[in-house]
Amino acid sequence: MVLFSGRLQGPDLDPSRVSIDIDDGRFRVAAGRRQLGSWPLEAIKTERRSIYRFGLDIDGDQFDFIPDDPSKFSDIIGAVIDLTSSSRFGLKERLERASGN
Repeated sequence: MVLFSGRLQGPDLDPSRVSIDIDDGRFRVAAGRRQLGSWPLEAIKTERRSIYRFGLDIDGDQFDFIPDDPSKFSDIIGAVIDLTSSSRFGLKERLERASGN
């Protein structure tokens, strides 16, 4: 079991503190003692939107998750950034400028 705490927010959800439990191929979300839902891990689509923020697509609903430990969350959930193309981080563009390309 891997447990993450952080803030979850969505279009119809005020930012709230939650815990996300990833275990046995399941993605479970709880706010305090209240269980908000459980889904198969492969049903969760994750995009790293910034260093600290992740976009979660859960059954077609869009949420932002800001974990207390973004590096570990990224490793466990498998959210990667494609640095071979333009990205929101602008790393490719900064490298090209630095190398004179």
